[in-house]
Amino acid sequence: MSEQNSGYPKPAIAWYMVILLLIIYTFSFIDRQILGLLGKEIIEEFQISLTQFGLLTGFAFAIFYAAFGLFCARIADSKSRRGLIALGLFVWSLMTAATSTAKSFTGLFLFRMGVGVGEATLAPAANSLLADSFPKHKLSTALSVYSMGIPVGTALAFMVGGSVIGLADNVPDIRLAEDLIITGWKKVFVMVGVPGMALALLLWSFKEPSRKGTTGAGGALPLSDVATHVRNKMRAYSSVCIGVSLNAALGFGSATFIAIFFQNYHNMTAADIGLTFGSITIFTGPAGLLLGGYLADRWYKHGRKDGHILALMAAPLGYGIPSLVFPFVSDTTTAWIVLGTANIFINLPSGVAYASLQLITPNQMRGQIIAMYVLCTTIIGYGMGPFLLGLFTDQLFGGDVMKLHLSLVLLAAITTPLGIATFLWGRKAYARALTEEETRLSDNENATPSEKKAA
Repeated sequence: MSEQNSGYPKPAIAWYMVILLLIIYTFSFIDRQILGLLGKEIIEEFQISLTQFGLLTGFAFAIFYAAFGLFCARIADSKSRRGLIALGLFVWSLMTAATSTAKSFTGLFLFRMGVGVGEATLAPAANSLLADSFPKHKLSTALSVYSMGIPVGTALAFMVGGSVIGLADNVPDIRLAEDLIITGWKKVFVMVGVPGMALALLLWSFKEPSRKGTTGAGGALPLSDVATHVRNKMRAYSSVCIGVSLNAALGFGSATFIAIFFQNYHNMTAADIGLTFGSITIFTGPAGLLLGGYLADRWYKHGRKDGHILALMAAPLGYGIPSLVFPFVSDTTTAWIVLGTANIFINLPSGVAYASLQLITPNQMRGQIIAMYVLCTTIIGYGMGPFLLGLFTDQLFGGDVMKLHLSLVLLAAITTPLGIATFLWGRKAYARALTEEETRLSDNENATPSEKKAA
């Protein structure tokens, strides 16, 4: 049976959807990561500690991103996914631009909360759309391409941010009121936030695909049913969520403090760091994602029910040693090369993780399961990563920014072996969960209409 006859959109439409969602995902990471490049200026202007900066770049965003993600997931599983993403995109872009008006640490914290609320709409809705647009044997690759928004967005946050920092000095100050003038580096937030609001219109340029693999009548399932399903497959879900979260803690934490590290250890300017790290990430990030998608799809097609977990485990096995080495490398060029090697594997899991969860989850639970995953990766990864790096430096190393390299090594030494152990722990459980879901879908396809309705 052809993909079109199976109810999937035409390949051109499906891939257009991937590219558009990739662009939107990229914007989300630009708005999410831009604070990292401006870290030195923010710390100096608002007189905050490294721990506070870690809170600002981590938990200020993460807690509300995660909490509202659960609410948005319920909407994504039964209502318009395009409309949900469009609204969220407008909100987080507006909050990014509004960050330029902050006058205190509290103001910055509140606007970062707003960015988190808006971005909470994207992951559950986008993953649900793509899961209904591609057959299973192509889903990991499609989601890996979509997940390029992580490294591409991170890269552009640094590249664009570095360029805009220099450009901002030549752009006239923005006077919003007599006592509210946006000057200097604050103009960067306006310059990266406004385009996202216009991008929201493109969400109406494609038709939503029909929902596939539904259970029962097709509406949102009771939370009790979702809870029962998760409880029955707890080990499989936990291994993916926790393992990738540990990966995210190292990756996002390092990216947040990378500008401060190279400014202090290698005497580089923010603009040079942005261009260099962005140029490296825009190649190594997609390479890692495509490698992960290739490995997972290849093993899945060859009958390995644990293929997605094996692909995920390749990440810490690959980035462990480079992450421990690069903070000690004194030569700047060599340090960037080692960091780039680690970056390939740090970016490997994202698309595979999304696909692995989709494959063991009924359609009407997918948005909520993705929200559960996002909750875990957000709190442990995006929240704890930056916070722990700041906390280690302040509490263990006396707040000496010249000992930030020790914090980076300590975080890598903690997260890498824990990640490997977590994937090993859940590998067989995931294989069983995948087999059970494939059996359920096969039984559902062979059932009569009345049996499907009663299921």
